[in-house]
Amino acid sequence: MGNVLAPYTVTEHEVKLPGSRGSIKGLEYDSKVRRYAGIPYALPPTGEYRWKKPRPIPKAYRYENGYEIPYDGTRFGPVCPQAKFASVAEQGKSKVVYSEDCLRVNIWTPVEKHGEEGKKWPVMLWLHGGWFQMGDPSQEESMDPTELISTGGLNAVFVAIGYRLNIFGFLSGEELKEESGDGSVGNYGLWDERLAMEWVHENISAFGGDPNNVTLGGRSAGAYGVHAQILHDFRKEPSPAPSKSLFNRFLMFSNAIPAQPRPLAETQPQFEEVCDYFKISKTLSGAEKLSALRQIDAYDLVAAIKDLKNHTFRPITDEDFIHSGMIEYQRRGEFAKEFKKRGMKLLIGEMLNEESLYSVYNPPEPNEESLRLQIANYYGPTTADRVLPWYKVPTSTDKKEWLALYGSIISDGQVRAPSRFLVNSLIEHGVDIKDIWRYQIAYRISFIDEKSAPMDWGVTHAMDRPIWK
Repeated sequence: MGNVLAPYTVTEHEVKLPGSRGSIKGLEYDSKVRRYAGIPYALPPTGEYRWKKPRPIPKAYRYENGYEIPYDGTRFGPVCPQAKFASVAEQGKSKVVYSEDCLRVNIWTPVEKHGEEGKKWPVMLWLHGGWFQMGDPSQEESMDPTELISTGGLNAVFVAIGYRLNIFGFLSGEELKEESGDGSVGNYGLWDERLAMEWVHENISAFGGDPNNVTLGGRSAGAYGVHAQILHDFRKEPSPAPSKSLFNRFLMFSNAIPAQPRPLAETQPQFEEVCDYFKISKTLSGAEKLSALRQIDAYDLVAAIKDLKNHTFRPITDEDFIHSGMIEYQRRGEFAKEFKKRGMKLLIGEMLNEESLYSVYNPPEPNEESLRLQIANYYGPTTADRVLPWYKVPTSTDKKEWLALYGSIISDGQVRAPSRFLVNSLIEHGVDIKDIWRYQIAYRISFIDEKSAPMDWGVTHAMDRPIWK
């Protein structure tokens, strides 16, 4: 996605939603692009609804600011509270508002030309990256798709989905499972994405989008999210009718699910560590612990993350959204069978030096115990113990050696191995090669200078962001 590079003449534009849902006021740029920002697709996951599945917008809800005044979609809405993570060049420039009331979509559309009235464009659903710990729905300038449409010629409706992250989106524990009543636990961010996709299917025609021509895409954690959504959809019974399908093809930039996500039993120590950090007594009932956690200010929760031993909150195998046997499902050819049945297509690829950026995010100290801990923060202790014997551990205390190894392990696990496994499982079970596109980007754009990222990082993770505009 591109930067908003050109100066535009900006006017307001209004779109009417289906039925009696109201209308939304957005912005139009030079009669080339329209943007409708901060549109809620769910009720706020705040208060007692923190760490619960998202609640759909009620059928009687009207998008308006007062009686028959269109909902104001001229400004971006809040994004999930998170720790800062930016290059030196970006530090201090953020104008983002953070709030748990973050379940919103941002929509960009082309402007129909004379004679195109009533035309329906393809739709691009975008899941942002950020390790599931940070990020926003294309609100930072480097991911704003305005130029992608206005000068890049993308004749499609672009929808960026905001979802819950870090502790808000992926805390899990037996206490939460017991409370849910249906056995569901964790993966709230994935359920958010799902509900947003359903909202788009129901409403995107009002914005000129074709709900039956949808591409689901994402980078990094967003690509992981794409993989999770595809698996969830494929493993449902029965398969939806074509007119009910939420997507028709998918893009995965620099990520895939590397191994069966950890089970609930392996995330319980993280839940207990959070309770200990906030001095919530072990003698309390599960309901009392959750009540105490929900009274903690969102920013205090975010501030605590950096102090936790188990500091990374990620999707789990909950047997509700993500089911056991994921790897076997792909290896047996069942994933490929459903892929062919639905007429899917896939674009998937990576950067030349993925490991450089991965090596510096939550890096280990130069010892094996710390290395195992940080790998376990991604995959859980069981998978960490299976992975480590395949790599040669440094015998020195040179931190560069340990960072290089850590970067290789995580980039192999997050990007290279699962991407190749996914593609191979499709080809081996009869998916036509013309329905799969693979790429590797080995070119570093000249304006990505030393201030943005050290030159010895090469062409690393996320350096492709300007290329896709």
